[in-house]
Amino acid sequence: MHKVEIRPGIWMAYEDDWFGKPWTIPETVVMVHGNSESSRAWTTWVPHLAGKYRVIRLDLPGFGASTEPPGYGWSAQELATDIGRCLDALGIASCHLIGAKYGGSACMQLASDQPRRFLSLCLFGSPVRGSGSGNADAIRAKGVQQWAAETMRARLGSTASTEQMRWWADELMGKTNPRAAFGASSARIDMDLDETLSRITAPTLIVTTQESGLQSVAAVERYAKRFVNARVIVLPGDSYHIAAVEPELCAQHALRFMVQASGSEMTAPPRAAE
Repeated sequence: MHKVEIRPGIWMAYEDDWFGKPWTIPETVVMVHGNSESSRAWTTWVPHLAGKYRVIRLDLPGFGASTEPPGYGWSAQELATDIGRCLDALGIASCHLIGAKYGGSACMQLASDQPRRFLSLCLFGSPVRGSGSGNADAIRAKGVQQWAAETMRARLGSTASTEQMRWWADELMGKTNPRAAFGASSARIDMDLDETLSRITAPTLIVTTQESGLQSVAAVERYAKRFVNARVIVLPGDSYHIAAVEPELCAQHALRFMVQASGSEMTAPPRAAE
């Protein structure tokens, strides 16, 4: 795993994959994980994307192998700023941006702060508003691993296997830095990104499920109208972390969208949200 210093004494870890011809220079995709995860959350996506794109998978500050900044609050704005610093440090002037769950919320903030930087934005189960203190309260009372295990069925949905649920609870989320998990959950309580969405000019793909426990399809379609150029895809199922449950399907949707966004079809004057 690689690390880059984004500000004095603060390092962000990342994975860097490119399976194409080594003498060519592809476009870059930057992938941002959700709360209590790390770059490992995107592992099954890499074979689908890395033959066409350079794939950068970040560990957000305090998660995975990245430094926990002193006094950090894990707000969407703080995370967005540090993702931007990471891109600066890596010399990535423009890229496609993919986020899941709270990572997607941070991506929305960043794409609104730096609208000219992104070729496209893909969001998977990402909220624009807070959802109460339940997660933060449970993490404080029970610890990250127990909270993750008890909420995993709602997160991954009714089709997730026992083995998949156990891996996500024990091997990924359960090993998260407790302060980061609690901080990110607390920061989400009062989050409201509604006013930032109209500043996002990158072609945006928003993927949700028919029975997501995080937000209704109607709510997603309402906020999609605030983007300059957004497309909504509603997949079957009851998972709100569809990027984890259907990685192959979601990766193919993202791949097609990014290819279109890089071509003339979607770099023309923006069209209305679907």
